[in-house]
Amino acid sequence: MLTEVILEENRESPVRLSDQQVQALEGIGRRMAGRLHWWGSKSKTNTNGSGSPDEQASVVSVGYRPNGTHLLKFRNVVGVVRLGDLQLQVVPKIPLSHFCHLMGRSEVAPRVGDSLTRVGSSRDLRELVCGWLLAEAERVVRLGLHRDYSEYEEELSEVRGSVQPVSTVLANLSGRVAVHCSYSELDEDAAINRLMKASCVALASDSTIDANQRRRARRLVLAMGPVGVLRESDWRFQATRLHARYSRVLPLAKLVLASRGASMEAGNVVGTCFLVPTPGIVESGLRNILANALLPIDVRKRGLRLTEGGITLNPDLVVDGGRIVGDVKYKYFGGDWDRASFNQIVAFASGFEAERGFIVGFRHREDGLVPLPAAIGKIRVRKFAWVASHGTDPLLSESAIAEEIRTWIGM
Repeated sequence: MLTEVILEENRESPVRLSDQQVQALEGIGRRMAGRLHWWGSKSKTNTNGSGSPDEQASVVSVGYRPNGTHLLKFRNVVGVVRLGDLQLQVVPKIPLSHFCHLMGRSEVAPRVGDSLTRVGSSRDLRELVCGWLLAEAERVVRLGLHRDYSEYEEELSEVRGSVQPVSTVLANLSGRVAVHCSYSELDEDAAINRLMKASCVALASDSTIDANQRRRARRLVLAMGPVGVLRESDWRFQATRLHARYSRVLPLAKLVLASRGASMEAGNVVGTCFLVPTPGIVESGLRNILANALLPIDVRKRGLRLTEGGITLNPDLVVDGGRIVGDVKYKYFGGDWDRASFNQIVAFASGFEAERGFIVGFRHREDGLVPLPAAIGKIRVRKFAWVASHGTDPLLSESAIAEEIRTWIGM
């Protein structure tokens, strides 16, 4: 019989686990940490990495309690983990409808209607992400796969490209009449296509997702027949203007490959998961919302390296070329400023020589407390809060915070 437990990300919860389930969870946590690091994990203030060594090593922590239960915490990820007859649903710290709304505004999601981002569980979230990927992959296949030059080395009956003399001589001495050649060929076996195909292969073999989605994934794999298997170097691929039609499918493919397929066997327990990183997605969604709301003013993410000390400032929001800077905090605000976030936004404003800085976060209800504006010298700083409650429509929260920031900027 399947037992389902609901957990909130970044919050310790007591769960009864067997030793084998603990081992499987620890293995999954370590493997997932290495796969998810590419999404929004850079430090805000310098280039030396982020978080403590433990936080970098695993997205899961398991603490032991004397009464036989364990304190389980998932760090900055949401989704579903299956451990034998135990299923863990990890939900965001904000309501799932608000998280999915922001995800729909982020770089990872295609341009879809708001109704498609209203989901009720972490399992629905997995189906949503898989559906997005398949829709975007189908669009790319219809438009045609990108062709790029691939390098090949093989024995041929005639010269092609450049000849490898040592290998050719050895082949002839062994009795083979052949030429060992290195050559380039323009074909569809490119890194960007291998990433897309590998993500579809993963979905086609995933028995936990909808059968219709698996069929769509299998059709896409067949349509990408000439494309080879994923290589480790493909993860470092960076899209250019030549890959414009892949702008949506590439982050989705990486997200699906990073978020699923991590498994660990411990005894008779096999652990599998689908986990999505949260802070980078929330940051990206809020930045895109504000960029659209503040048009024609430019809003983007940009770093600034200080001339001395080797420190880099990386605010999430650089407005109007640096006239105003902002940062996104994926947390609920209280009624007072905390010293760390105050010092950070002041440092960002000082570095960019901006006279105003702001922080965007969340509050539980419309009349919830938000810290009062503050100032230090010529720098004025303020916090804005997205109303993230179960009874609030995400579209209304989006409109409200966009209007509040527009008014503050003076648009």
